[in-house]
Amino acid sequence: MSRPAGDAEDPLDRLAAEEDWTKRVRDVENEVVRGRRMRALRPSRLGRSGRSGERGGISLLFLALVAVTVGTGVLMWTGVGPAGPLVFVFTLAGWLVTLCLHEFSHALAAHRGGDHTVVEKGYLRLDLRRYGHPVLTWVLPLLFLVMGGLPLPGGAVLIETHRLRNRFRDSLVSAAGPAINVAAAVLLLFVAGTFGPFFVFDAPPAQAVFWGALTLMAYLQVATALLNLLPVPGLDGYGIIEPYLPPNARRTGERIKPFGLILVFVLLYVLRGPFGELTSFIMHASGAPINGAFYGFMLFRFWQ
Repeated sequence: MSRPAGDAEDPLDRLAAEEDWTKRVRDVENEVVRGRRMRALRPSRLGRSGRSGERGGISLLFLALVAVTVGTGVLMWTGVGPAGPLVFVFTLAGWLVTLCLHEFSHALAAHRGGDHTVVEKGYLRLDLRRYGHPVLTWVLPLLFLVMGGLPLPGGAVLIETHRLRNRFRDSLVSAAGPAINVAAAVLLLFVAGTFGPFFVFDAPPAQAVFWGALTLMAYLQVATALLNLLPVPGLDGYGIIEPYLPPNARRTGERIKPFGLILVFVLLYVLRGPFGELTSFIMHASGAPINGAFYGFMLFRFWQ
């Protein structure tokens, strides 16, 4: 049907008359999607106070921790410097490196699953300062470690789970953190079991210090992985199964979470025998130097 000559041209009719109008619409939609993704991946340059934001990339603090871990390891191997303080610094710095990787893995899995707010929160920079409270993340874990326990409670990242695409992604976010501890334990035990001595004191004194510290680090990773995988509200083990629980069970878990750390301490006290036996079994089965973790811990507490 023809339009009267005096009528104004309708823009929608003109767009529909073009042969490639559907392609143009798709191009515009794709451009909008790309723009949103770029904004999600690009950290905000201005904070609430209007000051310039932090630059992207790996945190210099994390790189410094890696350098300290490697440097003290070299000093121990070559026998340069006091053994006790070197083991102390090596163990502490190495544990903080794995803590950063643990929390980074949570954040990376969340980012891939749909929660792009982790970029703005700085979780993908491996910056230790972003992963918790100074007292809960550094002071208390160090205190527990010095007392002969595990470095609890560690770090944490805030994930907006409602942004994740599905239950599997939600579960994967919780599993990503312990996977780092498992991978670190496997790597350290492989090195200690393959290249280390059968008995820690079979090695020369300087190398015995190194193998003791490395075995202690492996022990901490094994124990941390086992602990994190417990299905206790507040731990990653519970987070893995939580998306698949019925609503009533999830509501109960939410009420227990604030007391999860206390529950963990109670379980460790009650199950300290089986937990210690399982950890020791894994250490021995890997072929790690006998008495390596014990010797490393004795050197770690160099002030005694």
